[in-house]
Amino acid sequence: MFRTIFAILSLFFFSTMLTAQQLVPLDEIKYLTQINSEIKNNANDSIRLHNYLLLSEYWSQTDSLKSRQALNTVLSSKKKILPEGILDYYQGVFYSHQGDKPRALQYYEKAIHTLEKGSKNIDFLIKSLYNYTYMQVESKGYDFMVKTLTERCIPLGEKSKNKELLAFSYTQLGLTFMSVGQFEKAEEYHKKALAQLDEIPQSTTVHLITYLNLVSNYCYKPDSKSAEIYLKKAKQLIAPYPNSQHYANYYYQEAMYYTTKQDFKKALISLDQGARLAKSKNQGKLLHMLYFRAYNVYLMQKDYHKAKMQLEHILQENILSKEAVNRKITYTQLAAVNDVLGNYKEAYDWMKKSSALSDSLQQQKLLEKMNELDILHQTAEKKQMIDTLKQEKKENELIAKNKNLRITILAIALGLSLIIAFLIYLTYKNQKKLNQQISISHQQDLLHIENERKYEATKAVLQGEEQERQRIAQDLHDSMGGMLANIRMSISQKQDQNSDALLQKIDKSIVEMRRIARNLMPETLKNLGLEIAVKELCESMSQKQFHIQFEAFDLSDNIPFKVQLPLYRIVQESISNIIKYAQANNVIVQISQHENILNLTIEDDGIGFDTTKVAYGLGIKNIKNRAALMNGTVEILSEEGKGTTINVACHV
Repeated sequence: MFRTIFAILSLFFFSTMLTAQQLVPLDEIKYLTQINSEIKNNANDSIRLHNYLLLSEYWSQTDSLKSRQALNTVLSSKKKILPEGILDYYQGVFYSHQGDKPRALQYYEKAIHTLEKGSKNIDFLIKSLYNYTYMQVESKGYDFMVKTLTERCIPLGEKSKNKELLAFSYTQLGLTFMSVGQFEKAEEYHKKALAQLDEIPQSTTVHLITYLNLVSNYCYKPDSKSAEIYLKKAKQLIAPYPNSQHYANYYYQEAMYYTTKQDFKKALISLDQGARLAKSKNQGKLLHMLYFRAYNVYLMQKDYHKAKMQLEHILQENILSKEAVNRKITYTQLAAVNDVLGNYKEAYDWMKKSSALSDSLQQQKLLEKMNELDILHQTAEKKQMIDTLKQEKKENELIAKNKNLRITILAIALGLSLIIAFLIYLTYKNQKKLNQQISISHQQDLLHIENERKYEATKAVLQGEEQERQRIAQDLHDSMGGMLANIRMSISQKQDQNSDALLQKIDKSIVEMRRIARNLMPETLKNLGLEIAVKELCESMSQKQFHIQFEAFDLSDNIPFKVQLPLYRIVQESISNIIKYAQANNVIVQISQHENILNLTIEDDGIGFDTTKVAYGLGIKNIKNRAALMNGTVEILSEEGKGTTINVACHV
């Protein structure tokens, strides 16, 4: 009945992207202090006026009056000493945040036209192109944004060697792909942004934006572990600046992470903190994004009354819903919520409003398209007139200079020859590329077959090993056990002075034989299950200076034996490795189950090792092979002097 979280928030998210991701420095107090100091103390009029423009840009999102005052100071100045195009850019920024889309587009277009003429101020050209395109995404589509970023912004960023703006262009391209559900492609461009940022010595706002974009992308995949990594990076970066206007966006991403983890209580706490910050910073659009995220959390909790209240609150404050597309989404969701609550008349009324608004939007798009076609038609007529005049001029020149006819024919022939040669080259290049792709595909198929063979071989070796263990254990129990028992009985019947010592040695031999047999094939695992078997194993391997703590949580009684046995062997192999190499005093073995996922963690306080420098031996390879046979995963975390942790996860 309800759309997915991604589908519901897609248009909302992108509609506030520029607002949420304004390139304001993290240390806003220091930034404002520097701007005001330059305005007050610098004698250079050009620098002073440029700092007034920076002040206007800073306040444009949160305080329109201060932004207008700073901008008017520059506009009223009689000294025209600012580079052409830059003032147009800042006017575009001001009007875009005031919701005056036509004037903002007009100034951005003027800035682009002016800045394209020179090689200076490429950074302003990149920002103007991006903002100009962003404002038209709703009407021209996401492909328009992709085209501008890939064909204009990124090449200009590489040309200017501005790593920060180039990284910003990459992460915005990733954000665009994320908005249409192409999360793998989005991750690729976010990682390209990180590669550029690695070359910048100090952390910037673009670092924070990229981290938060990655959090969103991983939450939508969903991949909460990866999302947590970049959420922690963002937290570490923004923590020293509690008054930053970026903090509300951080709480939005934190709430997304907790929602992905289905920890709805923490998600709502984060959203509440973000909402309070957004209100204090006058970030209206971002505030409503937080409201809409809370609406989705209530949906997932099936608390439809609170979900309905969130939507009504969004309509009442009328910030995001000023835009027709956002208003239509809100109407549709209100209809769905009321339908679930059984308010059918109210649901019908909201659906009627949504439908009427949809018709209005279609009509508006039709009018825009007609106007666009009319402009194209007028342009074509003008072009046709120009072509006619050119043709007449050309004919007059041909009449006056008849001798140039032969040269013209030769030039045309040469041009055709070049075109044919170029087409032949393109065909050859495409065929070569096709052959390379076929070769790569063939190699991948061979590699896949080889991996399958290795998998089957490993499986056969491990199965043979287990069968041999079982046979040896059975032989020890049936043969050696019986022989030792008979010997003991015979000696006990012939009491003499050496009998007690011999009986003690035979008893120790029987105990040792049983221990070996139990390690080869533990009967406890077959009879009593994984939890008791591993607990018994930990107790048997504990020593005076070597303590093993075992913990089990929510293990079911119907875990297949083909899963129990490999997990038991992994614990056995891991503890053996710790005893041999780790020099540890304490080990924690923990097994937990959540629905159909089993997680095994073995952690020691030993000497640890550098995972990038150590070549894993047979023990670790056996652990990985056993996990692979269960279609499970193995993660080994270790640092020198900080112990080692082995995490294994598999499906039951």
